[in-house]
Amino acid sequence: MVTLRDLEIDAETRARLLFVANEVSLEETRQFLRLLPAAAAKARTIAGHGDFMGPARVLDDLILDILDSVAPAKAKDSLNETRLRRVAVALLVLDFFEVQDRLPPSVIGFYPAFFARLATFVTEKATDRYDEDYYAKDIRYALGITVPCGALQIDLEGSVGPKLILRDAIATRSVRSALAYTVSGGWGRWYANHLDLRAMKEFSPQGWTASFARLAETLELNPRIRGIAGVSWFYDPKVADVSPQLAYILHTPMRHGAFLAHMGTDSHHIRNATVRSPIRKKAYEEGRYLPTCYLLAWPRRPLLEWAQRLRADPSVGFAGPQPATPPRRNVLMFRRVSRREIGRNPRSTRENELPARQL
Repeated sequence: MVTLRDLEIDAETRARLLFVANEVSLEETRQFLRLLPAAAAKARTIAGHGDFMGPARVLDDLILDILDSVAPAKAKDSLNETRLRRVAVALLVLDFFEVQDRLPPSVIGFYPAFFARLATFVTEKATDRYDEDYYAKDIRYALGITVPCGALQIDLEGSVGPKLILRDAIATRSVRSALAYTVSGGWGRWYANHLDLRAMKEFSPQGWTASFARLAETLELNPRIRGIAGVSWFYDPKVADVSPQLAYILHTPMRHGAFLAHMGTDSHHIRNATVRSPIRKKAYEEGRYLPTCYLLAWPRRPLLEWAQRLRADPSVGFAGPQPATPPRRNVLMFRRVSRREIGRNPRSTRENELPARQL
């Protein structure tokens, strides 16, 4: 278990958080003291059920209760709601931060700078409006149920359910992911990774290598965790065709024991994949690319083996050399087609079968 006392948080960061936490009236302070302990406990419980936005909703309910009791006429005032959201994040960091899993020094050492950035964000950025996605993430960071690891952040209570794997087997007409899932002892607790756009400077081959190295060290300390899993449009094998600079994201894990599961496509997957890239947007509009969501799961044993090899051979990292053709393991994830069928349609079935976070 890791608490705020275990972190070397500097005086300036604490002062910034205390400044935000004190942006309340005397009656609002009484209400926070009365309601926040139960709300924090409820938020942790909901997070354990895989509800990413749930903890933020719990705190929003608390904030609405406070506004209703203290100043009913201002209950719908967005500035007051934003102010109390910031207060809630600061109070949770100062009084309720607790990571219940063991963390390696490489992750613990990441926290002082991370909380310094968070303190700056709540004092200088989230003043007129608190972005919904950032707020949901910050509540989770403040409680210690999401842990920053650089390019990737991990939710400690994740899972890869068998129904998801079954749907993939039906969609792709392949049992490869089901076999990999079974071998990994997949039904159990996984860490779920995702992005935070405020950490995009870490989004590079070197950043992904460092992040997964930290994740591997965390797995070593928590033997019950099955592995690391994430869901996104950039795990789609087709992305390498339209954005080859992102090929490393899928290439390295797949060469070292990860497996994919097809999740389908939806409007927000399309929006996330195209909003930051004119090239992907044009390919989508021309019908050459359909953004599709995939789960990428890297089971415990092969990830730890990769991390051990990385220590001796940095070339196996995400910045390592790329082969001329994709690994055979990737190809077998999809429906087999005959040469005659390929001749009729030169585009691969991956595109025809054509997530979750922005890039």
